[in-house]
Amino acid sequence: MSKKSSFIKQGLSGELLTGFGTALFTAGLFTLSFSYTLLESHLQTQVRQQARSIVQSLEFSTESTLEAERLWMLRRVVQNYVTLPAVREIAIVAPDGETITRSGAFKNDRPYALVRPQLAAAMEDSARSGEERFLELELDGKPVLVEILPFHNTLFGTSGRRGLAIAILDLRQLQAATLQMFLTLTGAIAIGIVAILILMWVSIHRVVLKPLTLVNQAVAESDRTGVFTMPANLPRNEIKFLARNFERVVKQLEAYDQLHKEIEQRKQVEAALRQSEARERAKSHELGKLVRELKQTQAQLVQTEKMSSLGRMVGGVAHEINNPVSFIFGNLTFAQEYFEQLVDLIELYQQSYPQPTPQIARRLDEIELEFLIDDTQKLFASMKVGAERIRDIVLSLRNFSRFDEAELKSVKIEEGLRNTLLILQPRFQGGSPVEIVTVEEFGDLPLVECYASQINQVFLNLLSNAIDALESDERYRHGRKLPVPATIWIRTEALNKKTIAVRIRDNGPGMPPEVRQKAFDPFFTTKEIGKGTGLGLSISYQIIVEQHKGRLECISKPGEGTEFVIEIPTQIPRS
Repeated sequence: MSKKSSFIKQGLSGELLTGFGTALFTAGLFTLSFSYTLLESHLQTQVRQQARSIVQSLEFSTESTLEAERLWMLRRVVQNYVTLPAVREIAIVAPDGETITRSGAFKNDRPYALVRPQLAAAMEDSARSGEERFLELELDGKPVLVEILPFHNTLFGTSGRRGLAIAILDLRQLQAATLQMFLTLTGAIAIGIVAILILMWVSIHRVVLKPLTLVNQAVAESDRTGVFTMPANLPRNEIKFLARNFERVVKQLEAYDQLHKEIEQRKQVEAALRQSEARERAKSHELGKLVRELKQTQAQLVQTEKMSSLGRMVGGVAHEINNPVSFIFGNLTFAQEYFEQLVDLIELYQQSYPQPTPQIARRLDEIELEFLIDDTQKLFASMKVGAERIRDIVLSLRNFSRFDEAELKSVKIEEGLRNTLLILQPRFQGGSPVEIVTVEEFGDLPLVECYASQINQVFLNLLSNAIDALESDERYRHGRKLPVPATIWIRTEALNKKTIAVRIRDNGPGMPPEVRQKAFDPFFTTKEIGKGTGLGLSISYQIIVEQHKGRLECISKPGEGTEFVIEIPTQIPRS
């Protein structure tokens, strides 16, 4: 056996024995402590029971001997009790405190309270209350247990006075007996611990240490030869399992050596592949970015084409409506003049022929001539108002359609806002479940050089979003009456000679911070599927910031509404 294996054997056995010995010693110590506590408690109970049995026997003996006036017999009984183990003194005390008898005295002694002044208070209390008393104290420098039992006797009369039977036991002798028992138990436990440790050492040596030595020798031999030979006669436990695992590991190491060179070659190939993958990922990232930009551009082109088509369609519709409306509006004047001339003619006939024929009179009654004349005049007035309204709408549509021009030109921003409001007028009047009020605060603005159609698209997007926000607010639905109704404020002002601002604010539900931060992101929307593309605010931001070199800001808090602030220069800076 090598020094190394001997060291392992000795060290392992020492550690195992030390560990088990410590565990057994701790368990034994706990057992001894618990046993001593139980012995001490049991001793105290036995001492009290012994003292109680002694004084109860004394009470019975005292009553019988006192009635027979045989004090000599009572003294002998008392002397006999003193011969019991651990009994130091027995005394019988009369109700007046005089000592009837006590051990060690052969005649009536002085009052017992003077003999044992330490017991005077307890004796008086017991005689008065009629209850027994247990006391633990020191008498003559020794620990004792005192039992005081009151008793009645016919010789004491009917005054209720009680005599006392007193027993004093030596606790030191009882404690010595307990200690002797404890030492005996301690010796037995110590012998048991040593025997267990010996048996454990024998078992560990046979089951653990010897097999480990064999395995260690086989491992040392495998270091020299490179081949691990499984030791024979190993026990069927974890050591044999460990040896088998080590055998498999050695075999795997042989295969590992063969694969090592191949792994090194593969590492080189893998490094080249990583570089290639990194290049491809970079290309993929660039391609993805390009695809996203193309999608965004495509969406913007579609939106722009839609606005362009809308502008052309609105311009065409306005042109087609304008001709017949102009025809109707122009002919209404002549029709009203002709009607008034016919009415004058009828009145002239009525003056010339005040008595019409019966046939004419019946016809006048059927058509109600006076009502017909009055209502027809109202009809012409209503038709004129409607025609004027249609003409104004057509004019606004034509102005809106002219905004769909691609070149830069100077325009009045407030006209674009008014025409956009006119386009959205159906949503304000009957087309929305919420009654929305608009407040226009237009300041004195200079002409602004811009792409008018695109600016008009921004106004349309922002106002449409404000209407959608108010319609989604439960506070304004179902006809509820609130101090402040659903309102959109539109305010324009000149910040300076070179910059104007347009503020569009609503008192809708507002946006939380996480939504407000993403408001201008492409394809981001909080609307239901089919109600929003997520491009309106993104396109508006690009129109204001990138194309007009301005600023578009969103200010919003939950429950306090949303405000969009547009700042654009009166002239786009030339690069």
